[in-house]
Amino acid sequence: MTSAATATPLAASAEPRTPARLVPWLALAMTLLLAAAWAARDWSNLLALRLPDNDDMARLAQIRDWLNGQGFNDLMQYRVGPPGGSSMHWSRIPDLVPAALIVLLRPLMGQTGAEIVMVIAWPAMLFYAYLLLAVRIARRLAGERVAIPALLLAAIAFPTISLFIPGRIDHHALQIVLCFLLVDALIAAPGRRSGAVVGFATAISLAIGLESAPEILAAVAAMGLAWLAGGRDEDRRALGFAVALGGVTLFLLAFMRPTVWPEQWCDGFTPASSRGTLVLAGAWLLLGLAGTRTAGWKPRLAVAAVLGAAAAALTYKTSPVCLSGPYGALDPFLQHVWMRNVGEARDLFFGQDTIGTTVAYGGLALAGGLLVLPRLRDPKWRTFAIFLALSTVAAVLAIRVTYIVAGFAAIPFAVALVHAQGLGRRLAIWTIGAGIVWNYLGLEIDTVHVTKAIAEKRDRPLCILAAPLKAVAAQPTGTIIAPLDFGAYLTGMSNHHIVASVYHRNNSGNLAMYRFFLSPAARSEKLAHQWGIDYVAICPENLREDGMAPYRKGSLAEQLEGDGPAPAWLERIPTGGSIRLYRVH
Repeated sequence: MTSAATATPLAASAEPRTPARLVPWLALAMTLLLAAAWAARDWSNLLALRLPDNDDMARLAQIRDWLNGQGFNDLMQYRVGPPGGSSMHWSRIPDLVPAALIVLLRPLMGQTGAEIVMVIAWPAMLFYAYLLLAVRIARRLAGERVAIPALLLAAIAFPTISLFIPGRIDHHALQIVLCFLLVDALIAAPGRRSGAVVGFATAISLAIGLESAPEILAAVAAMGLAWLAGGRDEDRRALGFAVALGGVTLFLLAFMRPTVWPEQWCDGFTPASSRGTLVLAGAWLLLGLAGTRTAGWKPRLAVAAVLGAAAAALTYKTSPVCLSGPYGALDPFLQHVWMRNVGEARDLFFGQDTIGTTVAYGGLALAGGLLVLPRLRDPKWRTFAIFLALSTVAAVLAIRVTYIVAGFAAIPFAVALVHAQGLGRRLAIWTIGAGIVWNYLGLEIDTVHVTKAIAEKRDRPLCILAAPLKAVAAQPTGTIIAPLDFGAYLTGMSNHHIVASVYHRNNSGNLAMYRFFLSPAARSEKLAHQWGIDYVAICPENLREDGMAPYRKGSLAEQLEGDGPAPAWLERIPTGGSIRLYRVH
């Protein structure tokens, strides 16, 4: 069987058409152009530091707290949840570069100016790295001719690119770049170096968060199949992967372990997930060592089966909480009324509110996963195809996986575009491989088939516009109780203490919020005084998710969202928007 090291790319015989030195400059030009266009479109929000997503606002608050003296390993959010705060399941790793940018720029343009530049520059830096890695992977698979098509299609690969727009400073874009680095090393010539890069990217990504776990499992599976059919180079890659994965994880445990280190969660860098990662590293170390004395795929399969079973049993013994997923310790009521309604955690086909969402997010990923299947003869393509196919299956089960997969799915279309004959065929390939086409099609479908879910989805952002949020922030500092969607925005845009937010470890604070709004007004008044609540905020679209109807009848939420007067113990404060803000008397 031909080894990956000697495989000939599809276009190796063709004369290179794009000088290699031009690609970084073209990628830079594309990055600056799109970043400027995206920033101009959302300029007023960026100036107000009202960022696109809950996670971006929470990340900004976390960075500020660190720069203002909170400990490096202290990831508590002290202004969220009950008195004493709530722990976050995040890592300090994604804070490093944004914090450095703020510190560097603050003497020149002040705190606010430095933050505005950072929320634009950091996603752009990651987008540039993503484009270069997409081109690098495409070149490994098909030679130099595919560089420009890969660059262009990667730049419009929705929904992947949506995580690189200005303001998207959460950890997801960094994880996308790490996944691309991982896959680039995966299809490179096998050896200790490529294995070490895969191990490094895996360890860092898992420490940042478990959102990329499906792609990592797909990559490990692809690497395992390559090891079965490979030789000494694959053994060396297995050893490099094991040493880097285990070594980086141990380094992180020594220097970046959060002060809050809960055993009941497997939702990020926790005791359970760390033990599982070290077990994985140990299994691959033994696999690499055994491979040096094992030839042929049948003996290797036997060794892999034994080690895999042992690793699974040890993981079950040492990290059982991981079997229930990242939300296993979440209160059952919150599971019912909140988490099961989170769209990004639901499946692609039946779990979404609209058909357009399924089309927009799944179109490119599914099409690319199918397009790569005929190229299984080449070892590099086989490894890439296995990774992409398994990731696509994961994307069907959880739509959030499409954020990473779509960028990879654009690469087979870039290769097909280079080898296509005729303008019509090229136009068809370009159209199907352009992620923004799927996004536009999804939007058009939802425009034609307007449903109640679509209407509510469109109205929801009105509740978190910059102007009314700033009006809430302008009130004297106090404790505010509001539905979950407010939490991160108020944390990032105000100095208030927020009872509830969209972070699952805040079990007690989130339960308190539901208890408060779903109680009759008289009961809610007692709770407000008992908990020291200063302000109440709500929007007409809040607390209407699937499963909420039985709890709303006669509740404070129903009264505040109606056309009648608020209870006497609440004084209305104008916000200039759809937020209904009240002061507690």
